[in-house]
Amino acid sequence: MIVDQLREANTGPGRRGFGFGVLTSDDFVRLLILAALIAGFAIVTRGATIGTENLANVLIQSSIRGIAACGQAFVVLTVGLDLSVSGIVAVTLMVGGSLVTTNPQFSLLGVAISPLLAIPVMLFVGVAFGTANGFLVARLRLPSLIVTLGVWQIGVGLAYQVTGSGFVDSIPSSIAFIGQGSLLYVPNPVILFFAIVALSYFVLHRTAFGAEIYALGGNSRSAFISGVRVVRVRIIVFAIAGSFYAIGAVISMSRYMSATMAQTTGLELSTIAAVAIGGVSLSGGKGSIVGVLLGTLIIGVVDNGLSITGVGPAQQAILKGAIIIFAVMLDGFSRR
Repeated sequence: MIVDQLREANTGPGRRGFGFGVLTSDDFVRLLILAALIAGFAIVTRGATIGTENLANVLIQSSIRGIAACGQAFVVLTVGLDLSVSGIVAVTLMVGGSLVTTNPQFSLLGVAISPLLAIPVMLFVGVAFGTANGFLVARLRLPSLIVTLGVWQIGVGLAYQVTGSGFVDSIPSSIAFIGQGSLLYVPNPVILFFAIVALSYFVLHRTAFGAEIYALGGNSRSAFISGVRVVRVRIIVFAIAGSFYAIGAVISMSRYMSATMAQTTGLELSTIAAVAIGGVSLSGGKGSIVGVLLGTLIIGVVDNGLSITGVGPAQQAILKGAIIIFAVMLDGFSRR
C-alpha cells in the first residue's frame, strides 16, 4: 500500500515522468517557465542577466535558500509547515560564529576553536532544534504552525543571547573555501546545493523511508494502519530539515565571513515560496524535490532580474507574496 501511494503521488494525472521519471510533466512546465524568465530578463536588460558571472551569482545566492527549501519540502510533504527556518539558521549561525571568531568580544568560549570542530557543533544545533520541532508536533500532537513559530522566536532570542548583539565578525579565513571556493570552476555552495537536492531525491524517491513520507502525507491514518511509524517519521523529517538549515548557516557564515541576523531574514518565506512554486502540495503527500529545485531557481532569477531592472525591495516583496498566493491557488485547484 505504501509503495502504491508513493507511485500515485509521483505518477498520477498530469505527472508522467520525463527522463526516467526524474522530471515530471509539471516540472517540465516549470523548466519552460524558468527558461522564459531567463530569456525575458535577458531581453529587458540587454543581456546583463545572462552573463556568466551573473548566472553564477544567481546560483550562489539561491544555494542557501534552496538547501533550506529542501528541508521545508520534507516537512510539507508530511502535512506540516516550518516557520522556524530563520530562527534555527540564526542561532546556528551565531553559535558557529562565536566559536570560531578571533574577536574576544564575541567569543563564546573566550578562545577560537577550529572550524573543523565548530561545523559539527553547528550541525548538532540545527538537528537538535529540528528534533525538538518534530517531538512537539508528532509526540505531543501540537500544530506545526504554532510550534515552529514559537521555536523561531526561541532561536532568534538565543541568537542574540549568545552574541549579545546579533553580530559576529573576525571569522577565520580558513573557512572561506566553503562559501567562496570552487571545484572545476563550479562554486562550492552550488555543489553543496545540488548534492543536497540529489540526496533528497534519493531519500524521497528511492528508499522505503521516502515512501513512508509520501504515504504519511497522503493519509496519515492509512499510513499508520499500513505499518508506518508516524511519530518516528515526523520527528526524523523535522530533524532532517534542521540539518539542512544548519548546512545553510555554514555556507552563509563562510560566504560572508560574518554572522549577522540580516543573513537569515525572510528565509521562511523564501523556502515556502520555493516549495509552493515547486509543486509540493501544502496539503502533503504530493510533489518532487526536482520541483523544489526549479522553484528555487525561479525565485532566484526573478529576484536577480528585478534587482537589475531597478525594481525596489517593496515591489519585490509584493510580487513574491503574490506568486506564493498564486501557487497555493493552483495547488488548491489541482486537488478539486
